[in-house]
Amino acid sequence: MKTKVTLIEWPRNPIETVYYLWEAARHNNPLGKEDLPWEVAALRKKHPEFDKKVRETFEKVVDSAIPIAENLNFVFLLEGVSISFREQMVRHRIGVKVGERLGVDMFPDIHDSTWWAQSMRVLDMGKFADDEAFRLPESIERDEKSKDDFLTAMSVAQEAYKRLLAKGVPIEDAREVIPLAAQHRVSWGLNLSSLMHIAKKRSCWIPQVGTWEPIITGMVNELAEKVDPYFRTIVTPPCIKGDTFKGCVYVLDNERRCDRSDPLVPCSLFLEQHAKTVPETFLKKEEEMARFNELEATFGNFWGRDTKTGKRK
Repeated sequence: MKTKVTLIEWPRNPIETVYYLWEAARHNNPLGKEDLPWEVAALRKKHPEFDKKVRETFEKVVDSAIPIAENLNFVFLLEGVSISFREQMVRHRIGVKVGERLGVDMFPDIHDSTWWAQSMRVLDMGKFADDEAFRLPESIERDEKSKDDFLTAMSVAQEAYKRLLAKGVPIEDAREVIPLAAQHRVSWGLNLSSLMHIAKKRSCWIPQVGTWEPIITGMVNELAEKVDPYFRTIVTPPCIKGDTFKGCVYVLDNERRCDRSDPLVPCSLFLEQHAKTVPETFLKKEEEMARFNELEATFGNFWGRDTKTGKRK
């Protein structure tokens, strides 16, 4: 099942609101009607230089982790996301809140993010394999034999689930046989600071691009179409500042991939910057080159950047 992301709630003029709040904190002069966020939005459309100033102020405020952006909240509905994705998603939290919500498995600190998922404790999963409501990883889909094994496993899990229900086992216990690939819906509430942080961190080559790419791309497309075109520029790997490679944040992972102690493919930006230290035997195999070229194409589209230099296309 294809992943779908829908932005269902958002603040008016978030970029202009950050600009307004920042400017309001810099002086004690009276604020007029023309200073309000929606008036700032109108002025941006008329004056390119002012538009540039507003965008630059917004970028600097967000990059500086100044808590102004934590005042602005967005809610997304994610459909067709796997349980394995949720295991990644729940890591984007500051801590676990204990109090009135005691008993909830994971409740994120509200300053970071909050979510609500369809529960397989009550959701009948008896047709998830028939409906292809599962994530099929690209690495498995490429190989017919692996794909057949995977699809067989989905069917076996579905039938086991149905047999358990037929024997009177409660849904909340029968669900234990449901695989990580099974998909469901999740709502995700994020403040602007967290949204920008996640888009940057999960844009990196290393952390599960197959899982995150459709989510980040979906979020960016929704934000660009419904809120402001600027949001198409937020997919930037954490090693890039402006158009400059500043250094890999996952050096050990990439080094292990280069010496083949980790069979996954290293980042093209890392390879370009560390070409002299990469073993001569690396990427000599046709299969490895094919995978590397495939990932370069994926990230070239994802970042909108040259995958060797980091410069925007």
